[in-house]
Amino acid sequence: MQAMSAPVATRFDPEWAPARPRRSALIAGVAITATSWGLVVATVVLSVVVGPPYTVKGDFMSIYLGSAVVWGGIAGLLVARGARFVGVILAVQGVGAGLSALLTVVARMELPDDVHGALVHIADRPWIPGALASFAILPLLLTTRPLAPATRVLVGLGLTVSLIPVVLAPLRQREGQPLNPLAIDDPAVQEAMRTTIVTSFTLAVVIGVVSLGVACWRRWAGPMADRRGQGWIVLGQALLVIFGSPIFLPARPDIAAAIDQVAPFAPIVGLLFMPAAVIVFALGRRVAGIELTVNRALVNVMLVAVLVATYTAVATTLALAFPVAPLIAGVIGVAVLALGLAPLQRWVQGRVDELVYGDAADPAQLVRALGDRLPDGVDGDDLRSLADELRVALRLARLELRSAEPGGVLAVSGGPGGPVSRIPLRGSDGEVGWIDAAAPGRQRVDRRAIRVLDRVSGVLAIAVRLAEVNREILDAGERAREVGAEERRMVARELDQGLGPGLARSADRLDRVPALVTAGEAAAGVELAAVRIELAERTTEVRDLARTLLPGALDSGDLDTALRELAARFTSSKLEIEVRGVLGDAIPEGREAAVHHLVAELVLLVRRAPGARRADIELLTLPRAVRIALTVDGRAGEVDEAAILGSIRDRIDELGGTFADTSTDDTRALVVELPR
Repeated sequence: MQAMSAPVATRFDPEWAPARPRRSALIAGVAITATSWGLVVATVVLSVVVGPPYTVKGDFMSIYLGSAVVWGGIAGLLVARGARFVGVILAVQGVGAGLSALLTVVARMELPDDVHGALVHIADRPWIPGALASFAILPLLLTTRPLAPATRVLVGLGLTVSLIPVVLAPLRQREGQPLNPLAIDDPAVQEAMRTTIVTSFTLAVVIGVVSLGVACWRRWAGPMADRRGQGWIVLGQALLVIFGSPIFLPARPDIAAAIDQVAPFAPIVGLLFMPAAVIVFALGRRVAGIELTVNRALVNVMLVAVLVATYTAVATTLALAFPVAPLIAGVIGVAVLALGLAPLQRWVQGRVDELVYGDAADPAQLVRALGDRLPDGVDGDDLRSLADELRVALRLARLELRSAEPGGVLAVSGGPGGPVSRIPLRGSDGEVGWIDAAAPGRQRVDRRAIRVLDRVSGVLAIAVRLAEVNREILDAGERAREVGAEERRMVARELDQGLGPGLARSADRLDRVPALVTAGEAAAGVELAAVRIELAERTTEVRDLARTLLPGALDSGDLDTALRELAARFTSSKLEIEVRGVLGDAIPEGREAAVHHLVAELVLLVRRAPGARRADIELLTLPRAVRIALTVDGRAGEVDEAAILGSIRDRIDELGGTFADTSTDDTRALVVELPR
């Protein structure tokens, strides 16, 4: 009962496989693979020591070694990724095959008769439990749905029959083999055990055929979640049933002999194809972090499997249908393979890519998908969403979309990965940016992924450029709002501290004029003349205030050009204002308008000096500050300068700068330093 219920809780559930292996699972997976491959190495070394013959007619040495190498690696991979039950079955097969290979070589050494007799009877048994279980019930476990009751019965029965040959092997005495010291010396018992073993092998084959039928149903009529990748399971199991089941039919040795005669490589084809099919099914369910490496391995394994199968089919057909020598049939088979190798490789690569990468397997489809997802107004969030989709589709660890403009847009998806590969994004006017891609772990980005990124780079270049333009529009709008706020602030201050008090004084004088006129005082004319002069001064101040409004160059952040435009507005035949030096990008973004208004107020201070003929504004960039120095060959009175100087000091305080006044009675000299 326990054997039948175990698969229910530990069935193969690829959706459950973690993105990153747990440490304990990773250690177990590495141990399984290392043990299987270590037994293979030990077998090869011992074979060299023992010497020829390295193979004996009727033994399964090639199958043992192939199973240990292939299934040992697959088992370690799946166990590390959380496929516990399936991984254990395949681990038993991989380790058992390696152990059978090693014991087979040991049995050829000069050993005591008792030891030799026992080894002959048990050397081929360690491979059988895993081989029978994977052949009979593995396809049943490859599903994302809970196992049906009938399927559970088949799984439990398959596990039971896979253990019987191993349990009874030490107690049997095979015909034509050396004496087994552990065998039960009773002919009836021996016959019963032989019948039980034959029956268990036959049941395993029957269950394997039923498993093939279940896999076919899942592929063409089962749940949609199971269909992707199930076709490879059907093909792999079909090859095992056709070419591998005769190995497990000791009651019909003639079938195995016939297949071995016309298709000696047939079991190897099944051995290669079914493991690859299992991994493809797993990869189709996003076993993250191993796709790039396994994709290459799968293509090569499947290509070899298909080539061997094609060669076997061509050579066998020619040998059976036409009276040609085996050598001629083999040559024709090789010619057929040579002609079809390139198309076959492309077909296998396409099928594996489709399962591993989904829509991303077809660059044209990916371009259409990205184009459909590209909104009219691309911003940073949209660009990041595109990067996320592309990274997930191509199974990358990290993907960056970066503009070539200094301080341009940047969209980052994912975390650290292997070596970075850079793909340029080219537009009609040259390179507009680039893609930085990194594969999981320490892997390099797969060449196929690079080709796909290169194919979609045109769409991504448009997306990056749109995001850049939209960001510039948003920045320009933000700068315009800041400029408006600064201009309103400056106008309000000038009205409050300059124009307002001046107009109030003029109004007071005008209020006194009617009384002076009524009294016949000559001072009435003097007051009217003074009011006229004051109003002319206020008019000049209004013009000066209008000239300080921000120029268009500041909309794009070009502060140096804006300051030179400001100086040109106030330069006349009576006053020359010159700006020397540049600030470049030393002023932090967003503070250009404030600095412009600070210099504008310095220029207004110059305009308050009636005798001034020249003013120099020197701009100097220091490591941690910028210096703005004003020198004027004249100065106004303290009353005229007070309001502007107060405004200048307030603005410097807001910007976190310092202010130094080294003026004399005849000249005005101010130095302002602002942090960068």
